[in-house]
Amino acid sequence: MSTLFIVGGGLFGSLAAACARSKGIEAVIFDAALDGAASHAAAGLFAENWIGKKLRDHYQRALPLLERLYEIRPVSFRRDDGHSETFLCVPPAAILEPAPMRERVTAVGDGWLEAGGRRYEGWVYVAAGVWCEQFLPGLGVHGKAGASFDFPGEREARIRRLDSHHQAIAFVRDSGTTFFSDGTAEREYTPEHDRHTLERAAAMGLTSEPVQRRLGRRPYTPGGPVFRKLGSRTWLATGGRKTGTILGASFARQLVEQELGK
Repeated sequence: MSTLFIVGGGLFGSLAAACARSKGIEAVIFDAALDGAASHAAAGLFAENWIGKKLRDHYQRALPLLERLYEIRPVSFRRDDGHSETFLCVPPAAILEPAPMRERVTAVGDGWLEAGGRRYEGWVYVAAGVWCEQFLPGLGVHGKAGASFDFPGEREARIRRLDSHHQAIAFVRDSGTTFFSDGTAEREYTPEHDRHTLERAAAMGLTSEPVQRRLGRRPYTPGGPVFRKLGSRTWLATGGRKTGTILGASFARQLVEQELGK
């Protein structure tokens, strides 16, 4: 049986590897730990009503895989009006490959890739986020950056609507800290954006010095997310935007169960 070689150890790549392994396929992830990778900064939250009609089928396909491979936990957020909203969560730390091969992939072809001066042959899945353009010129993928912050201690989960498309959230994503994000996504990210995000955090009671800052560049593609067959043994997927967990799981099933026939 061929090995599945994956370019990129973010949510898309890690979910594909986990799905493949659950079907008995060996999977190897290459990830060079480049600055700006988006997945580690993600909240890990999702809800069916966030997806919209266009991507509803992806949600239905993703949920069984996430339920089978990970513990999905509900998180109840208190709104400013005192009511609550509940979302589902799989923290990125539960999904992301803990020890990928730290080699940069320099070339990809039909059923092969090159990394570290060596050629690897098998199935190939390019899930490199904003760096997919180097493997498929003209794709049009671009990044929108935003930062999330971890604050010391575990605080009550809260949500605050900022406008029709953005919300600020604070909750315990990882044990011992409170995660905060305001959904900022900008092509040109500046220190001023950090300042605004931290002001919003302070307005929700997070006034301590953050213990960690994570800057990530979410991949956007014209017309929405992309899953594309590049050859008889090579595929590419990107454009997760703010729905990387759901789309990553959906595309993982599409790759493994439909394309690889498992």
